[in-house]
Amino acid sequence: MEKSPEISVIVPVYKVEKYLPQCIDSILAQTLADFELLLVDDGSPDRSGEICEEYARRDKRIRVFHQENAGLSCARNVGLREAKGKYISFVNSDDYVTPDYLCALYDVMQRQQTDRGVVTGSFIRLFPDKEILFNVPELSLTASDTHKLVTDLIDKRIMYACSKLFSRELICSRGIRFVPGVSGLEDMLFMLDYCRYADFVVVRNLHNYCYRVFYSTEALSVRINSYRREVSAYREFFERLKSYQSHFGLMDKDMIKAWQSLTVFFHKVILSVYDKSNRYTQKERIAALQELLQHDKTAIRQYYFPTYLADKIGKYMLLYGGVDVLIVGCAFCRRLDLRRCLDIINKLYGREINEYFISICQNVPSSSW
Repeated sequence: MEKSPEISVIVPVYKVEKYLPQCIDSILAQTLADFELLLVDDGSPDRSGEICEEYARRDKRIRVFHQENAGLSCARNVGLREAKGKYISFVNSDDYVTPDYLCALYDVMQRQQTDRGVVTGSFIRLFPDKEILFNVPELSLTASDTHKLVTDLIDKRIMYACSKLFSRELICSRGIRFVPGVSGLEDMLFMLDYCRYADFVVVRNLHNYCYRVFYSTEALSVRINSYRREVSAYREFFERLKSYQSHFGLMDKDMIKAWQSLTVFFHKVILSVYDKSNRYTQKERIAALQELLQHDKTAIRQYYFPTYLADKIGKYMLLYGGVDVLIVGCAFCRRLDLRRCLDIINKLYGREINEYFISICQNVPSSSW
């Protein structure tokens, strides 16, 4: 019987033929050689699928899977279903890793008392014209401390699925998977699900994962999906935060950072309504916003704490003026004259709302919106 590999490296692939060879080569060059590489082609329209097959013919550690386009979460889930390794690591197909990537994570994992946890490293952010080392706080959390992921660490850039080593046994025993249809924030949902049952979370400042920033707008992790999918992601995230709050007996004031992180999810919901690729009619946009207000008004009021001018105005319009006011407020996002917008709102909804907007504008720099 063939021995199972120690680590399964899962790489979801979509329309990255320019970067894919560097990604695969960097994984095959690992100093820790006891791994399998699972390449999941998510219906790439370019040569990405062919490139995967070419590499599989050269190295028996590579297995390739092809599927119709279903998104990053579904592609990763195929890898989880097919993986045979004791541990799981994820690498994005437009990124690459240094030769010690697996070895460094594995060495830290072996020093723990159990395997049912996660080891996370840091990364190097690659821009078209520069590289930036991104540091993370080195720490070790036990099972009783994992609430700190939402109270203290949710904004520390450790909630990505990449640059980590997971226990496959824990993933399988708890049926943990990426939420289908979620794009850009699926990592955070997966991490919250996994760490809810983990014995430990160990963070080490290892700069061995090279993360490309906005190189390809076609990449699986940067898409804006339909309103239905984005609002589902927002609600999935909110439910997980409430689950952590209930399980660990946390007060609302303990969760301030977590509530602030809702901004990211809420942004994607609004963007999905107005994203041109979704081609919603005005009637469909209004219906979506009405459904959002009806279902999530309390959560938006209590837990959504916007920082930027457009977000503050949007929240106030939606809560106190309703969808009609929000539609008018979208003029801000289109960079129309601020005074003209305020005059319109004043005529429609009165001096009180107008004065509120003016107070916001005086306290927030226009550059922030």
